[in-house]
Amino acid sequence: MSKLNQQFQLPGGRRLGYDEYGSPNGKPLFYFHGSPSSRLEFSLYGNDETLRSFDARVIAVDRPGVGLSDFQPKRRLLDFPKDILALADHLRIEHFAILAYSLGGPYGFACAFAIPERLSRVGIVSGAALFTEPELVQNVNAGTRRFLNLPRENPLASRLFLWILGMTARLSPKSLIAQARSLLPEPDRVAIETNPALQLGFVNAVRESFRQGVRGAFHESLLSVTDFGFRLQDIQTPILLWHGEADQNIPVAMARFVESAVPKCEAKIYPNEGHLSMFKKHSADIIRALTA
Repeated sequence: MSKLNQQFQLPGGRRLGYDEYGSPNGKPLFYFHGSPSSRLEFSLYGNDETLRSFDARVIAVDRPGVGLSDFQPKRRLLDFPKDILALADHLRIEHFAILAYSLGGPYGFACAFAIPERLSRVGIVSGAALFTEPELVQNVNAGTRRFLNLPRENPLASRLFLWILGMTARLSPKSLIAQARSLLPEPDRVAIETNPALQLGFVNAVRESFRQGVRGAFHESLLSVTDFGFRLQDIQTPILLWHGEADQNIPVAMARFVESAVPKCEAKIYPNEGHLSMFKKHSADIIRALTA
């Protein structure tokens, strides 16, 4: 049974927002959303019935400055594993798996590097690797490229872009869907056009990401193009990758780079799937693999 809109106060006083799905005492799986997005994103791809069939418990967490989680000034990528450990301890969870989607990928890698003793495995779905490597971003679509480059090149324009995006999600959701659809490859366009529930869930997740304004999303995008603070080659936690070959938000070259860099990594590449179609169609298999 879902437990939504929860908050936990971290030792330093910040609050962390999260939702829970599935079996209350099931095998724990922490979900890291994309960006700009929020904890609500998990409901696009998973549901209580599927999770209960695997005896799985998903904890979907808002990152600092997003949704119900307080902003953290000067946050670095490697700060987030500390928040996850504090929440896991609060929930009395000793060992767990992680499922990270899209721009949640770097946070999955950060946990895999920083807290391997608490993790069984980390799954990265349609996930970002290194936007700091020019050869890995050659095939990124124009919208994603703009979203990622603006914070570094023109911070004011980036904040304005994000503000407009948040207002569009709130006041003109159909326009937001149309904008997203125009940037997506064919498999993703089909998935979103034929699924009104997916459209509504997408809009709600984006709208929630701007609950506190734009600074959380701005900091998220800035961190995506900043050095991780660790090497993928030094990750010892088992990593499972799922990626669509038609993905133009996060090119498949990133998944192949991770597979070659991380010592314990297994990748599944889907030839005719995009950024969200692959996750939507194969979410049950992904959750099963991470909670087995």
